[in-house]
Amino acid sequence: MAPTTIVLVVVCLFIYSMTAIASHVYFYGHSFSEAIYPLFGLNWTFLTQGFYWQPVTYIFLHGSLWHLFFNTIVILLFGSGVETEVGSKRFIAIFFLGGIVGGLGWLAMLALGPYLPSLPDTAGWVPAWLRTVFPQTTGQETLEGSMCIGASGAVFSLIGAYAAMFPSRQVYVWLILFPLRLSARWLAIILGLLTIIEVVFIQAQVAYSAHVVGGVAGYLYGLWLKKRGYYGD
Repeated sequence: MAPTTIVLVVVCLFIYSMTAIASHVYFYGHSFSEAIYPLFGLNWTFLTQGFYWQPVTYIFLHGSLWHLFFNTIVILLFGSGVETEVGSKRFIAIFFLGGIVGGLGWLAMLALGPYLPSLPDTAGWVPAWLRTVFPQTTGQETLEGSMCIGASGAVFSLIGAYAAMFPSRQVYVWLILFPLRLSARWLAIILGLLTIIEVVFIQAQVAYSAHVVGGVAGYLYGLWLKKRGYYGD
């Protein structure tokens, strides 16, 4: 019932398989994967040099099996729900809107990084024992030297759009050993708060900005669709 969702998942799986194979194929001492990620991942330096496809292609690259697994699971769950309600064309619009805007938002946060307070300043109020729970980095990411890959911005866009169109619909989240039932609206709120915590504690201030921006973009587009009559509550 959601053919485009299946196609996107298959594309992600295929590209991950190809990059995994390419990482074991060497040419003059370098693996082909060393060229794939700079060419198709999102990087400011290459983007400004004419690699204008990167805000789209970076969505389909993933750095690990866990990264791929979680993204594809959410695409299957929320993507199929969104596609069956609004159709394949609008589903594609939500997916790529979140991915592209999320990636550009990530670049914008990197550009603003030097003007934002450092991680010790933002996390100084947190007790020391709690800060040790979160793996903190030094926050030395730079606009020119950083790269973004993965469908997370697009994934959060699907969640945001679903929460906007169907805020009262009940969803189940498997929490360790038991399922947790909550509304789509509260799921979006909780994920948003967790992402903000990740922004502050895990990877300084910019690592998860693509998630936040993609989620907000999807939510706003979902509200627009709802006003045009696409709703189910």
